[in-house]
Amino acid sequence: MVTLNGLEKKFGNQHILRNITHIFEAGSKTVVLGSNGSGKSTLIKILSGAVEASNNPPKYNFNSPIAANEAGKHCSMVAPYMALNPMFTLKETLRFHDLMCGFEETVQLSKWIDIAGLNKHQEKRIQTYSSGMLQRVRLLLAIASSRTLLLLDEPTSNLDKEGIQFYHQLIQEFALGKTIIVASNYVEREYAFCDSELILEKHY
Repeated sequence: MVTLNGLEKKFGNQHILRNITHIFEAGSKTVVLGSNGSGKSTLIKILSGAVEASNNPPKYNFNSPIAANEAGKHCSMVAPYMALNPMFTLKETLRFHDLMCGFEETVQLSKWIDIAGLNKHQEKRIQTYSSGMLQRVRLLLAIASSRTLLLLDEPTSNLDKEGIQFYHQLIQEFALGKTIIVASNYVEREYAFCDSELILEKHY
C-alpha cells in the first residue's frame, strides 16, 4: 500500500504538486490523469524514490513499513525518458537486470524477446536501437520484474500497433497481481485495465 497525505512538490517558488492525497491499495490499478504540466511524471518519479517530495512524502507498506528513500528497491518503472546502458547488448541488459532486480520466476525471456520482435538484435548494443525498440525493452524489464509496485509513465510512447499489443500481453501475463500506477495523457489503451483514478490539476 502507498499512502499520499497532502504531498507537495515545489521547484523554487513554483508548486508542481499541491496537497495530493490518495491511497493506492495493495493490488490496485490506478491511472493518474491530468493536462500537460500537471505533475504526472513528477509524481511518478517521487513514488519511485528518484525525486524527493517537498512536503509530506509518500508512505509505503509492503507487508512492513518502508522508508521513502528505500522505495526504489520495491518498484519497477517504465518511462520514455529512462536511460538504458547504451554499451550493453540486449543479452547483457537482461542479465544485469536479473542480477540487480530479478524477474518473475515464470518468465521465459527467450519467448518474450521473440514476441517483442528483438530476436535478431540480442547481440546488438542498445545504442543502435530505435525509440520503439528501446521502449519494448523497458516494458519487458519492468513489467516482468519480480517487484511489487509497477510505475508506468506514458507506457505506450513510441510504440507501433505491435508494440502496444506486446505491452498488453505483458500486463496480462505478469502485472495483474501487482500494484500498478499509470500516468497518462488520457490515452485509454494505456490504462483500460485500471479500476481507479487520481486526477491532478495544474497549479501554474
